[in-house]
Amino acid sequence: MKKEKNCYPLKMSMIGIHHEKVSWSNVVIQSPMACSLLERRAMYFLTKEVKHKFVEEGLGVPERWKELYFHLTDHDLGIIGGKKNVPRTYEVLKSLVNKALPVCCYNEQGKKMEGLAHWVDTFYYDKEKNVYVVRMSPEIMPYLVNLNKDFTSFDVGTAMNLRSKYSQKMYELCCRYGGEYRRMDRQKQSEGKTYKKRVFVLDIDKFRDLFNFEEVKDLRTNKTEQHERYRNYKNIRHFVLDAAQRELLAMYKWGASDVWFDYQAGERKGRGGKVSSIVFYVYTREHPKKGEQLPWRNGDEPLCPFEDKPEPMEKKTSAQKLHANEYYGLQKEYQEVVVHTLLKRYLTDKEVLYYMNEIRKEAMKCKDSWAQVILVIQAKEKQRKFITGTRQYKRNAIMDYVLKENLRDYGWSIKPPSTKKERRKDMKLFE
Repeated sequence: MKKEKNCYPLKMSMIGIHHEKVSWSNVVIQSPMACSLLERRAMYFLTKEVKHKFVEEGLGVPERWKELYFHLTDHDLGIIGGKKNVPRTYEVLKSLVNKALPVCCYNEQGKKMEGLAHWVDTFYYDKEKNVYVVRMSPEIMPYLVNLNKDFTSFDVGTAMNLRSKYSQKMYELCCRYGGEYRRMDRQKQSEGKTYKKRVFVLDIDKFRDLFNFEEVKDLRTNKTEQHERYRNYKNIRHFVLDAAQRELLAMYKWGASDVWFDYQAGERKGRGGKVSSIVFYVYTREHPKKGEQLPWRNGDEPLCPFEDKPEPMEKKTSAQKLHANEYYGLQKEYQEVVVHTLLKRYLTDKEVLYYMNEIRKEAMKCKDSWAQVILVIQAKEKQRKFITGTRQYKRNAIMDYVLKENLRDYGWSIKPPSTKKERRKDMKLFE
């Protein structure tokens, strides 16, 4: 009988890998997977070392360069890539100097800048001691240390035992959405449908971006650095999803993983009814699949992403919404830049200056003022009428409703510097 390719007897587990939890910011989890299987294993291993050195000792993001050095041995490289592959793992570890995470920040003018943060910025080999010296980039540390929101925890032993880079990414996503996650969709809710917990949906384009299948061009030269792959859903299903599903399920059955997943094609759009999204179902030890632990196939009882009896949606308070916002708790200087950027989209320079001064006054009494402004503006930006409105409509909405009325939920508001009539006379809007 032909041996199953992804069978995982415990004796075949990689020796030396211990099962322990590590955490990555969701910025890392949701970033494109532009690395190989071994490179990802090296990242997992270094994350474990960061945890032992900084997280467990209660240290913050290091300010001194010398604290960022890690000294690895052949034994460590054997854990990452196998005892017989130390030379190849050495090459992979060295290649991490060129691997980066897509990030964004804001300049002094509040303009968004996209860039890259390296995982490893320096690599040395000490021939006399036979030690590999790795220096982690300080820019990557905030995504690994002192994470108190928007992060995902996963088992580093499970992640390093995976044999496919696609399985690695799917494992990270399963851990990301395998807890108490519930997808919120206003349109579905208006139809009386509520998504089950541990169900997540990815647009095909988003999926291809996450798995690094899109064409990549240099931002400045426009040169093609990578050609696109797996353009259609059939190839994604065969070469990526089925393979990752088999591996994670095999590990789940052998007790080497606590999660696996099912999937099915989502909505179809356009001429020919092309699949435009993929629906994923995450199963865990605490919440296993009903019946046999087998992948769903055509002919089985249809999978349903919605609750049989939708639970009434719990309405969040203003404070709960604020605490759930991605900008809550960040440094005040960064929040100021975000507010400035949001106001610049809709108001004149003079109006932006007025509101920034008013918010600063309030911030002296309440440190959450900047985050409150961000939240009410973002809430307005999601409304369909606002999205399709004219510039003048958006300007009025921000001044007369968002900053005057909506902020009252937090006990304060800002009186507009001008009336609607006075604004209509302003012919130099946005110049």
